[in-house]
Amino acid sequence: MSGGQETAQGEDGHEDHVGGSWLPGLHEGLLEEPQQRRSRRSALQILDAARTVLARDGVDGFTMAAISEASGISIGGIYGRFDGKQGLMRAVRDMVLTHLEENLAERLRDPDMALADVVRAFVTCLSEDIARQAVHPLAEHSTDDERLKTRKFRARERLFASFREAVLRNEDEIRHEDPEAALLTVFHMCLGSFLTAHSLGGGEGLPRSVGQLRDELSRASVAYLTSPR
Repeated sequence: MSGGQETAQGEDGHEDHVGGSWLPGLHEGLLEEPQQRRSRRSALQILDAARTVLARDGVDGFTMAAISEASGISIGGIYGRFDGKQGLMRAVRDMVLTHLEENLAERLRDPDMALADVVRAFVTCLSEDIARQAVHPLAEHSTDDERLKTRKFRARERLFASFREAVLRNEDEIRHEDPEAALLTVFHMCLGSFLTAHSLGGGEGLPRSVGQLRDELSRASVAYLTSPR
């Protein structure tokens, strides 16, 4: 999706835009549109560089100097297009979340996927996206940025909506007495497991690899959904 206006239904039943910003990869409304086309191109160039710096170096390495070097745009030029470092950080996190939302929706789009395939695609998408980031936006719990808090909440809603829709195409395979509670449990278990494993960076008590974690979570999730209580 690039610049389109798709909607997704969240846990609260409302519909809102996924992407659809003036700039591909951003959620509508979190970044004001520059007036000049040249400024829009520069903003995208800066954002691509900033996303690379954040994924590679994390929050501590997210400096205007590093972003300037990666983008080829002066620090003054960056400040001229974004509301300081906080505004740029918000936009980059928004871009990371939007990419995950769109990628998951695309991977789960096939109506002929069996339940096990849906679960596997879901856990694979999460693990790959989280592994690409030094620190994933969904793993950051402390922030004074209310707009970013709302954005992260909506991301979880949209991700769950995509997962729920795909799983319920195979509703006849689900044997749990409370499918909605079971789906929420699987969603948060898988998301939380990958975020925790990534933040700890491996170690005693954790699976030997991300691939093993994917396999175990897929098996456990399918068994939980298909086994009657």
